Amino acid sequence: MARSKASNIFKSSCPADTARLAGLFAKRLKGGTALFLEGPIGSGKTFFVRELAAALGAKKLPVSASFNLMRSYSGRLKLYHFDLFRAGEADMENIGLDEYLGRADGITAVEWPGEAGRIFAGLDPVRLEFRLAGGDRRVIKSAGGGESRPAIEAIEEEWLKK
Repeated sequence: MARSKASNIFKSSCPADTARLAGLFAKRLKGGTALFLEGPIGSGKTFFVRELAAALGAKKLPVSASFNLMRSYSGRLKLYHFDLFRAGEADMENIGLDEYLGRADGITAVEWPGEAGRIFAGLDPVRLEFRLAGGDRRVIKSAGGGESRPAIEAIEEEWLKK
């Protein structure tokens, strides 16, 4: 569970580590935060979102939303989960992502943000890049976040404690 201070990298050795990281994000992030999750299929994006929802106190937990572009979950904060794997540029106007980004009542988690990232270029989301590192190990790099940067720094400090 080590992290390189210079590069904002979290190293997860197992699913429990990734769940712990999601819990730290749930504890520190405020309503209005946007998370853009990137990485290959099977790298842990949906697992992270599910654990984030659980840590926020949601009773119903996310599954892959690939066939439903958006689902919401209620907890301490609402979680708006978008999975844009099957969405293209033409879909961006119709899915309503812009109606959820920045909402003070929740966190918006966007998997496969590709086109959305270009359309909402002025937004400074917390970007989480998931990489496979062999077996159950993952490398999760955080970047951006503007106003969320102090929260990410606190998450990093707490991550290193264990």
